[in-house]
Amino acid sequence: MTTRNRGSLWRSPGAVPLVAALAVVAVTCALGNWQLRRAHEKVDRAARLATLAAQAPVDLNTARIDATQVVDRRVRARGRFDAARTVLLDNRPHGNGSDGRAGFLVLTPLKLADGGASVLVLRGWLPRDAQDRTRIAPFPTPDGDVTLDGTALATAPRVYSLGHDAAAEAGQKIRQNVDLAAFARETGAPLLPLVMQQATDTGDGLARDWAPADLGADRHYGYAAQWFGLAALTVVLVAVLGWRRARRDTAALPNR
Repeated sequence: MTTRNRGSLWRSPGAVPLVAALAVVAVTCALGNWQLRRAHEKVDRAARLATLAAQAPVDLNTARIDATQVVDRRVRARGRFDAARTVLLDNRPHGNGSDGRAGFLVLTPLKLADGGASVLVLRGWLPRDAQDRTRIAPFPTPDGDVTLDGTALATAPRVYSLGHDAAAEAGQKIRQNVDLAAFARETGAPLLPLVMQQATDTGDGLARDWAPADLGADRHYGYAAQWFGLAALTVVLVAVLGWRRARRDTAALPNR
């Protein structure tokens, strides 16, 4: 009577496939963790904003501004818009994420009433003409003194602009991005080290339903699940290949 030595139930599929699989697992897990961190950052910022919203607004006309302390806080400013220095940031989607049309973010300096610096105000979103981006729909800028409420941002929203030189865009009305320090040098007017995201309705017709701070968190969680799923699939494939190799090697053993 003979028996067959079945050997191990699993064997390595080979050095190269195993190393490749380990590399895939390491990379996909790292990417999954990165997506989780991005989601957590957005959720944490939303919670921070909710807490800060209960605080009294910082008066930009009287407060000594420390950007690190003011960012994400509610702020208030009184002054006059410098409409001639309005800038339109191109290729911006509607802030609430429900409108796929391209548009502009409208930025206008507000000369503070105390006669000192100005603050760059992110006034709202304006849809772009689909055929001619230079054909800009009218949006009235208030004359005289206005009092605005809003939220302090560290800088104007930015997009990746391959091939666009910020210095080359100086003086243009339509741009890709605005750097606060460069804009202050360009205009010759001192600017506060922040951008005010306007909440007050001034009758200009601009959309100000700004994207919530946690917008996209669910998408990051979904991407993380995909990366972790790919890592798990890689582990399963390695296990299956090792099991098949073990069966093949066992089948090749002579009967005893």
